[in-house]
Amino acid sequence: MTLRHVTVEGRLDLSGMEIPFPLRFLDCVFDAPVTLDGAALYRLTLDGCRLPGLLANGLHVRRDLDLSRSRISGAHRTAASTSRAAAVWLCESEIGGRLLCVDTVIDSGGDRAVQADRMRVGGTVRLLHDFEAHGELRLLGVHIQGSLDLTGARLRRPDHGLALNLADATIGGSLFLVDTQEGRRASIDGCLNLGSARIAGQILVRNATLAPGDPLEPGRGYSSRRIGTAAISASGLFVGGDINIEGACRITGGVDLSLGDLGKLSVAKDCVLDAPGGRALDLTNAQLRSTLLLEEGTRVRGTLRLSGATVRGSLVLRDTEWREPADRSIIEAQAAVITGDVDLRGLTATGGQLQFRSASLGSGLNAAGARLENPGGRTLNLQQAYVKSSVLICEGFVSSGAVRLNRCTIEGRLDGEDAVLTCFGGHALEAISATVRGGLYLGWREVSPSVDLTGVSTSLLVDRPENWPARFVISGLTYERFDTAGSRRPGAPWDWRARCEWLGRQAAFDPGPYEQAARVFRQHGYTTEAENILIRQRRDARRATTRTPPGASVRARTRSRARSWLDGLYGLTVGYGYRPGRALWLVLVLLAVTGAALSTPPVQATMRATDARGNVYSPQGRLVTVDAAASGTAAGAREAGPTGDYATPAGDRPRMDPCGEGQVRCFSPVFYAVDTVVPLVSLEQRSTWYPDEHRPLGALVSVFLHLATLLGWLLSTVVALSFARLARTPQP
Repeated sequence: MTLRHVTVEGRLDLSGMEIPFPLRFLDCVFDAPVTLDGAALYRLTLDGCRLPGLLANGLHVRRDLDLSRSRISGAHRTAASTSRAAAVWLCESEIGGRLLCVDTVIDSGGDRAVQADRMRVGGTVRLLHDFEAHGELRLLGVHIQGSLDLTGARLRRPDHGLALNLADATIGGSLFLVDTQEGRRASIDGCLNLGSARIAGQILVRNATLAPGDPLEPGRGYSSRRIGTAAISASGLFVGGDINIEGACRITGGVDLSLGDLGKLSVAKDCVLDAPGGRALDLTNAQLRSTLLLEEGTRVRGTLRLSGATVRGSLVLRDTEWREPADRSIIEAQAAVITGDVDLRGLTATGGQLQFRSASLGSGLNAAGARLENPGGRTLNLQQAYVKSSVLICEGFVSSGAVRLNRCTIEGRLDGEDAVLTCFGGHALEAISATVRGGLYLGWREVSPSVDLTGVSTSLLVDRPENWPARFVISGLTYERFDTAGSRRPGAPWDWRARCEWLGRQAAFDPGPYEQAARVFRQHGYTTEAENILIRQRRDARRATTRTPPGASVRARTRSRARSWLDGLYGLTVGYGYRPGRALWLVLVLLAVTGAALSTPPVQATMRATDARGNVYSPQGRLVTVDAAASGTAAGAREAGPTGDYATPAGDRPRMDPCGEGQVRCFSPVFYAVDTVVPLVSLEQRSTWYPDEHRPLGALVSVFLHLATLLGWLLSTVVALSFARLARTPQP
């Protein structure tokens, strides 16, 4: 039955009726609401009609329900709701075909435009082209076998509350919120609620505008306070396909996809996510079966929250722009699991940090060329994170804030080549107890004011020692090899002087880094260079430990100076024990000095020797004879002594005989010096000849020889130990 251009006066009430044929009302006017509660119709068309309401709870339509081009206004209460009124009621209704609302306008005057809780539609719901709804579309728990198409639709909620409520809905197809071919943009002025909904297909939002909703008043209705605070509130949403936000979309107020189970999520480059001071995109504890992609050029005001989320693909934020986050966090990915790459190349972030604390990254994190500005705070936080590949903060990476890598594990390398790291009030780079298996590539361009690599373990240290900051902490830093960033000169990494200058710039003296550097030099065959580093360690330790604080007593300063001088002498003589061969030269010098002194006539004049009879000799001959020669005996005759031995009487003028006329061992300045200075051997010079302390200079010569003996013992022992050390098998 078809009625065209008919004016129906009074109420058209078909409640409970069963009509087996199609009903078609074309361009008709009704002055009262059409009532269809519990009716069973074959097909119903209200095309181009004007009616003050449609009350159709429990309606059964075998085929399509078509409300295209109609104007429905008014607000009516029914038994389906005790709190709100609506212009169209379709609760518990069943539509076997499609629900068509092409160019339809529904105006509830500020209340709900449509309330269709638990409605079941066998086909597609199409709210198309010039469709407008002034008031909430409540489709709570609906079952739609086909898709929900909102092409060009405009939903307006005067109080900025819920504009479209699809909580607990089940959609067998897809959800489309796109523009028309004529360029009419779809828009939702209020909140789109998809909480716990299930969509088997995809969600496509293209060239749409979604405005934020306002928080609901406490105790209003049955809705959660969380609903209405974001442009899209979809906690617990399941989407079998992808979520694509394309074209020049503008979404203000944020998108809440927490606890969701989604496919790929992508946002096109011309889109704007605008939630200043809030969460622009919330994926807390969500599951993404593919990649999260924000295309190059996307601008975001707000925070991307991924705490506890699992992304079974990559996180791609290349060349995106972020600012005005919530809680000073641009990205909150604490304890997140991302199985693919984290691509942050060229990203610009202002006012917050990129936080991946305790996150697990199945591949690497690439922030090459990124510019992160968060003065006084952190810019990149990977504390306790696990990164299966490399972390790249290189190629012009700029951080105005602190980069934190404490206790993280990086299976690849940490690359800071050509980076600029600055921070105010702390370390520009802090990686306490971090593990970097692929090596530290620290060829940064500038770092200020300091770096803390305490307890870092790595395999390779690649850097430019001169480019390190003025102060840094590397206590416990362990590595297996050096290399120089950007250097092609063979052997350039093994410049021990440059390494010593580098180690000397530590914020506080620590001998451990010197030991580590020396061990690496030694392992690669640079034994002498390793010892030079250890010598510098002792020298720097002396300077650090003998430095007296201001206001110290005179006694303390004197002791400090004495220790400093002794330690300096120790270093000068034997290189703090690492250059014992220097003692050999000192022995030779001492030998030369002693031999030269013994060769001078004044010193020789003090030397004496005594034989078994007690006769005294000088290097020039005998001076004292115990048994004088008998008178009248010819010169040179021999007389028997009391024991039967004979002695040659001394003449009036002693002969110049250095051997004491054959009665004692000859005096030799050279051998005497050797016997004095090198006590490890005995030439019987020191045991034969001794200085006469009663002679002029005798006491002084005696003291000199005793000192030469003591120094000789000390230096000879050091020389012997040095040769024993050289004979040992080098340890790896």
